[in-house]
Amino acid sequence: MPPKKIYVINNLGEKELLSEHKIITSARRSGASSGLSKEIAKKIAKRIKNNTSTYDIYKWIKEMLTLQNPQSGMKYSLKESIRKLGPTGYWFEKYMSKLLEIYGYKTKINQIVDGKCTDFEIDVLLLSEKYKELIFGECKYHNQLGTRVNISVILENYSSFLDLKEGKLAMDFLNRGYKSKRLIITNTKFTSKAITFANCYGVSLLGWKYPKGKGLEYYIETDGYYPITILPSINELAMAELYERNIFFAKELLDTNIQKNLFKKPFSNVNLQKAIKEAEILYGIK
Repeated sequence: MPPKKIYVINNLGEKELLSEHKIITSARRSGASSGLSKEIAKKIAKRIKNNTSTYDIYKWIKEMLTLQNPQSGMKYSLKESIRKLGPTGYWFEKYMSKLLEIYGYKTKINQIVDGKCTDFEIDVLLLSEKYKELIFGECKYHNQLGTRVNISVILENYSSFLDLKEGKLAMDFLNRGYKSKRLIITNTKFTSKAITFANCYGVSLLGWKYPKGKGLEYYIETDGYYPITILPSINELAMAELYERNIFFAKELLDTNIQKNLFKKPFSNVNLQKAIKEAEILYGIK
């Protein structure tokens, strides 16, 4: 008799067939061993019933990983830790600005820029001297599971770019040999129509697992620029206190010079010693 098919409910509210392979792959992405990942998948498969939500499955995987391998447990929560950069989009913009600076861009956030006909507020203004590019970046932060950036966002963004690229700032840089570009950054995903339109009209997109192999998670994980919200002890109040002191990445807590400055002025909502210990676990420092 063939095994019974089990269907789960994903973040879009849609039914999809349970895949043990997906569970194994997601656990492996966090750095868990093949053996541990398969063991977790088997345990979870026994627990799952029809219409179990993928969010519940995510929580079970995280709990099991944290128990067996605390480092993998933290890394597994990357997407959730980015979603915690709320409740508004301000901290997400600040985080992305600092992350993009790591990759060689000069950045400014919340800039009012004149187009040909009117002005616009730009979430993140980026300048690449290496590639001679002036980039008008828009951040679309979402704290609701399953939310995607749709084609209407791309349409609105592109229409504003048509005005911006003929404005004074863009024309000044054009005269210096720079090209103007539009970039939309999100912590979630894009709909297929949004991607099709953006590709057709040259709007650059950066989101979760997009572009394929070079999505937002790639730029975070490659050199370990995890947001401080990935550390279990950092709640919303603690996050705000650290961000006010310009601490955005968990790895910054391992810098001895930064530590000295942080200990000079006490925090109200941050257990700094505990956070540093968690950062050491995250980066495999014994």
